Amino acid sequence: MRSHAKLKGQMPTPMTQKKKVWRLKSGADRRFRAGHPWIYSNELLESPKGIAPGEEIELQDAGGKFLAHGYGNPSSLIAFRTVTRDSTNSEPLSAAALAQTFTNAKALRILAGLKDASHRLCFGEADRLPGLIIDRYLLSGGEQLFAVQAHTAGMDRSLPNIYKALEALAIAGDAWDRTGIVLRNDINIRKLEGLEPEPARTVRPLAGIDLTKARILILGALSGTIEFETDLLEGQKTGFFLDQGSNIQLATRKLSNLLPEKPKEPLKILDLCCYVGQWSTQLTHAFRQRGLQVDVTLVDASAAALERATKNVESQGAQSKVMKANVLDGLTGLPDRSFDLIICDPPALIKGRKDLHAGAHAYLQLNTQVFRLIRAGGAVVSCSCSALFEEAHFQQVLAKAANRNHRRAQWIARGSQGPDHPMLTEFPEGQYLKCWISGVDC
Repeated sequence: MRSHAKLKGQMPTPMTQKKKVWRLKSGADRRFRAGHPWIYSNELLESPKGIAPGEEIELQDAGGKFLAHGYGNPSSLIAFRTVTRDSTNSEPLSAAALAQTFTNAKALRILAGLKDASHRLCFGEADRLPGLIIDRYLLSGGEQLFAVQAHTAGMDRSLPNIYKALEALAIAGDAWDRTGIVLRNDINIRKLEGLEPEPARTVRPLAGIDLTKARILILGALSGTIEFETDLLEGQKTGFFLDQGSNIQLATRKLSNLLPEKPKEPLKILDLCCYVGQWSTQLTHAFRQRGLQVDVTLVDASAAALERATKNVESQGAQSKVMKANVLDGLTGLPDRSFDLIICDPPALIKGRKDLHAGAHAYLQLNTQVFRLIRAGGAVVSCSCSALFEEAHFQQVLAKAANRNHRRAQWIARGSQGPDHPMLTEFPEGQYLKCWISGVDC
């Protein structure tokens, strides 16, 4: 029998009040009419003060013509965020409207071939819910877990309805009895909206499952799914880096003929900022399918991450060793040209505009070590997830890092975020992940 018990932490929905109306200055609607979902405070005709952060707002142009429904925040530079441009959908953050939005988001992930693997169900603006992240983790026992992050005041206020909508989505798939929900508001980006980070908490538990040692199903680089152990309560992001799936598939295809430097020796992989070993586990699986032996060196600053990465890569037949180190200064002891394949996938080194210079230097410092350590005829996969670090600048860093080592890098492929992190051409701020794949001195 399906359980319809109230979700832990769910609050009553406030009584509907008349929605406030904001108008734009004359001429300030051009960018918005072109599709961009944000309005800045200096584009409004009047001050945004006087509303509660996250309160729902109707946006109009200078002449009083409807533009959008969304929510506002008087304390944020981004004063208004769009939820819908449909004038008839006056309550887009109601439980019923959210359930329909989630259903549409689910359809896109099915179209992308992610139905039977863990994926991001909701990616903020790209799924018409700015400030909301929801990852759907499929567990090895057949359960599913929704990991929810509310980055903004509007989504934070909407959490009760978000939980109800997820319940409706799960019930429609006959999966509510096998569904858990965790709230991962343990993120500093909330401070930009006047919100404090909160400890992760379970909203709806999964009986008998330790979420700190969850076994999740990730789409395999070749086919099917691969199991990973990860921490869905306190792990990085919501527990896993789901955005790299397409890049791992791309690298696996492009590097399928990579061989060890010497016959009968194992293929040597260096996985930098490995976290739980997603890249090296998937690549080990692919190379083992070809009958190759694989040695993986895992590097991360977290002992807990290295422990999980070791389990994951060894589950696919690799021999592994670990280095607990800061990759920016901890690689100098490794010998030159000693790896066949290097994965360089650091966390965002540029958090804000003030970090651009120092962050670019850090990317250069790290990739200089990468090109020192890769052997002739080997391959490099280098990534950046810093949204503010434009791809052209990343290219310049990669070129300079190779040239510093007198290496010839021939870039054979480039990737971006996966299809469960969809992009809008009118919203470049949502395009953040860059991945470049090269052969070196071939």
